[in-house]
Amino acid sequence: MSEPVNTSVALSYCGINCTSCGNYKKNENCQGCRDEPNLLWDCTTRTCAIERGFLHCGQCDEFPCDELSRFYHDGKPSHLQAYHNMLDLI
Repeated sequence: MSEPVNTSVALSYCGINCTSCGNYKKNENCQGCRDEPNLLWDCTTRTCAIERGFLHCGQCDEFPCDELSRFYHDGKPSHLQAYHNMLDLI
């Protein structure tokens, strides 16, 4: 029997599924924002979560911050899904 997947680890810091992330799509060898040392472009959400020691942004008292609110509500379905993924974790 396989081990259950820890959903909070399987998702990115912001809650987006890796297959919907621009960094992941453009870098065929991407290990995901938790493990990839060389993102094609910087993600301020990732930087913030790492600096604060969070497993995901839903652990932050400011969730969703202004930056994430704009991201989640920019009209892209995968970004709105990321918001719902975070809500499922908190």
